Amino acid sequence: VGFKDVSFQCEPSGAARHYEASLDREELVLIADIGGGTADFSLVRLSPERAKRDERRDDLLGNAGLHVGGTDFDRALSLECVMPLLGYRGRMKSGAEIPSGLFFQLATWHTINFAYTRQSFADFQHIYRDAAARRELDRLGHLIGRREGHWLALQVEQAKIDLSTSPLARLHLDRLEAGLHHDISAEAFTHATRSLVERVAATVGELLDQAGVDRSRVDTLYFTGGASGVPQLRTRIAAELPGARCVEGDLYGSIGAGLAVEAARRYG
Repeated sequence: VGFKDVSFQCEPSGAARHYEASLDREELVLIADIGGGTADFSLVRLSPERAKRDERRDDLLGNAGLHVGGTDFDRALSLECVMPLLGYRGRMKSGAEIPSGLFFQLATWHTINFAYTRQSFADFQHIYRDAAARRELDRLGHLIGRREGHWLALQVEQAKIDLSTSPLARLHLDRLEAGLHHDISAEAFTHATRSLVERVAATVGELLDQAGVDRSRVDTLYFTGGASGVPQLRTRIAAELPGARCVEGDLYGSIGAGLAVEAARRYG
């Protein structure tokens, strides 16, 4: 398309540039970029003077990340609080637990369509014949038959968003059963996602240890990315840095804005 110069910059560094443009003094900052699929962290020195330098390698003290993001929180919330309405963790007549494969497929965005295959439907029919939880499985059969998996996933995602600012979220599930609705509390959301939150917090702790930086030296914890708005996640990360002030950037735009700052510096 005619570009003569192409270069790259890491997304957390883009967010750092955006925040750095607002500073009037030097800060040691942990950038927490938590999006739909990953959580990425960078520990950087930022200041108006450092922003003028071409080489910033020495300002990056460490980085780390893991494949945990918003869709993982959706999945955990769905399995813990919604899939039981469809028979998850229900019982067969033998007393054994209903096989969980279909529920995991429906709770995971990129595998939902697998629940509509001929084999999956055959598995469902086999389970239905020998299950005790018939009412719940009737809902599951209705969902599979009408291919409403992505619709349900969107309801769960919206509940996650609502629970980030409210103590209660209500799901209206009329497509599964007339008049069906289901309330989820913020406490239930916190319980469902506890293991994910702890994995993210452990990654932050490992980053600080590897960088050899005392936690009291970090001035600011800067959040960006949509999933960084999950309150229990934000609180747990902040607990690793009790002396740092928390700053919320533009959750969806700070990276792009920072990359624009960097592009202007590089190319004018």
